Amino acid sequence: MRAAGLALLALLAGCGEEARETGPRVRDCRLHVRFAPAGQPGDIGISSDFNGFDASRGALRWDGEAFSGAFEVAPGRHLYRVEVDGRPFLDPDNPVSLWEAGAEWSVFDAPDCARPAFTLAGIEHADGAPSARLVLERADAQSGLATVQAFVDDAPVAAEVDGDEVRPELRAAPGKHHLRLEGTDAAGRPVETFTAPYWAEAERFRWEDAVIYQVVLDRFARTTPFTPADRLRPPGERQGGDLRGLLGVLESGYFETLGVDALWISPLNTNPEGLWTGVEGGPPRYSSYHGYWPIAPRAVDPRLGTDADVEALVQAAHARGIRVLLDLINNQVHEQHEYVGPHPDWFRTACVCGLDPGCGWSERPLDCLFAPYLPDINWRVAGAEQQFISDAVWWIETFGVDGFRVDAVKHVEEAATRNLAAAVREGFEPAGTRYFLMGETAMGWSDCPDPCNDENYGTISKYVGPLNLDGQFDFVLYHAVSYNTFAYGNKGMLHAAYWLEHGLEKWPDDAVMTPYIGSHDTPRFVSLADYRGQDGAHDPGVAHSQWDNVAEAPGDPEPYRRARIGMAWLLGLPGAPLLYYGDEYGQWGGADPNNRQMWRSEDALNPDESQTLDFVRQLGAARSNIPALRVGTYVALDATEDSIVFGRHLAGGESAVVAVTRADQAQQLSVNVSESLGLAPGTVLADALGGPDATVSVVGNLIVNIPPSGAVILAP
Repeated sequence: MRAAGLALLALLAGCGEEARETGPRVRDCRLHVRFAPAGQPGDIGISSDFNGFDASRGALRWDGEAFSGAFEVAPGRHLYRVEVDGRPFLDPDNPVSLWEAGAEWSVFDAPDCARPAFTLAGIEHADGAPSARLVLERADAQSGLATVQAFVDDAPVAAEVDGDEVRPELRAAPGKHHLRLEGTDAAGRPVETFTAPYWAEAERFRWEDAVIYQVVLDRFARTTPFTPADRLRPPGERQGGDLRGLLGVLESGYFETLGVDALWISPLNTNPEGLWTGVEGGPPRYSSYHGYWPIAPRAVDPRLGTDADVEALVQAAHARGIRVLLDLINNQVHEQHEYVGPHPDWFRTACVCGLDPGCGWSERPLDCLFAPYLPDINWRVAGAEQQFISDAVWWIETFGVDGFRVDAVKHVEEAATRNLAAAVREGFEPAGTRYFLMGETAMGWSDCPDPCNDENYGTISKYVGPLNLDGQFDFVLYHAVSYNTFAYGNKGMLHAAYWLEHGLEKWPDDAVMTPYIGSHDTPRFVSLADYRGQDGAHDPGVAHSQWDNVAEAPGDPEPYRRARIGMAWLLGLPGAPLLYYGDEYGQWGGADPNNRQMWRSEDALNPDESQTLDFVRQLGAARSNIPALRVGTYVALDATEDSIVFGRHLAGGESAVVAVTRADQAQQLSVNVSESLGLAPGTVLADALGGPDATVSVVGNLIVNIPPSGAVILAP
């Protein structure tokens, strides 16, 4: 990796290592390139501004494994490409690139090696806080570390110094903290200030462990209670939810009762006033309550709250060990945005997606407009690319949030997410604290065997990796299983098992995927289950209606039963599952904006909703309390048309068994758990959902008894 990614490479190489240096480190600010072309090239070199774009002056030499070179460059930004017999290639090890004069170039931001710098050499986590070892990278071989000052949350802390090595005291109260390290070398030169956030917590958080709760802020809770009149407002208009309302729910402990440890909050940017026409036409009836029409890049919408309200929310969440993700608008702004007038070249306005001829969503995904009043960000303009990434970084720097849900990934140039990831990794992960980048790349599913869905899997996967996003929403699983198996019931559990296992094979090994049964872009699960075509009054099309003939509250318990079964499946899956606000109790609603009705507190729920909430709380508690259920390897055990049994297994031996049935009669299945899960004969497993214990037989089998339309979660 190069440019912004240089710091990340050093971090990845150093984390967890405690090997001592054999001599002083001297800072290396050269551009290092390695390239392995297919076949034997005639000429291969680097074309860049520092050599007059003459690849013959930047020749790469064969080192036995690849062609490589190291080049002295002045501090600052440099564009370069590898040229192989005159053909240009990006540096495959460098995620950062820019468009210049219609061509894409790799980017190297060369630091100033006239100043020394600290780098992380190793980090360990024990007793609730990390222990970090930092090493000085000298400006020259003779000038070692002379003085050092360490600060945590701007308060001085002790630091153990051994030559060029520094071990700051990082113990602190549970929550998120910030380390700052300053110093001088023997020549009197100031060391570049080292800053890094870190967490002090009894059990180290991993995003692979997370349960993410999605909040559409305007539709969640507000400082003053909602009145019946408030709830009669048209669904496209603002309802008044705000940051203080969300803070009140957070401080009540509500999210912990669901096993939630991450919040995804809708965009906070200031949005325009008034009502606007949707792409379906008709009168203006959409307000900007959702936050996806920003008019200011670095301002909190006053209708949602203040900067102080954001800070209070983030601090309260962190005190509870809950991470906070902001929704990042990556594709468009509103025509009133403050950048549109001064920088018209930053935006594209040629055609509207799906409306103008030749401008289909798939025909022109990078430059079509989501609506006529939403200019499309042109990521091929260097000024736009740098500004929008700088704005994204500002939200992390200013409010201490823990990452982003990145909107509309496939509608921007691929370099956009790579460059964002590099900026976040370099700026905030030097002490090993992981910031989560979760992408939205909307794809579908086709009911046919491979290679039928290769495009769906491939499009989502290409944005995920160590140099890109951490994970994405699992759109394929949603369309294949979530509503087909659990809401409609037109596909069985064998189908669910196949597509889950198929996806686990298809996604990148390091991807943290997010399965879900509902989101702000889908009709509510309960309404899909209610309008499943069982009679003329329950036409499936109703659940997809926006303004007329819209979904209403279910008239019987069946949709809630299906929701509970779907939730039991969801919260047993690998990845970081999503709970869309209200789904925890079975909120109903059709297509946008009816799927974004106001969240309701416990005292406003009907008996079916209360039963669903209680059950989801049991599921969340089980996931929180059983590590294997969060991060264990998925192990397929058995499936029938009505039931599925699978295991989650940790390498250290801990295991759990999840069984779910949609049958209205109790089900009994026998599965072998000794070979697959390492559970010894005689092991007693308790049901986290309150059912009877189960014991592994002498031959390693487990009899799993599943209650009607229910689930069990068994663990020792």
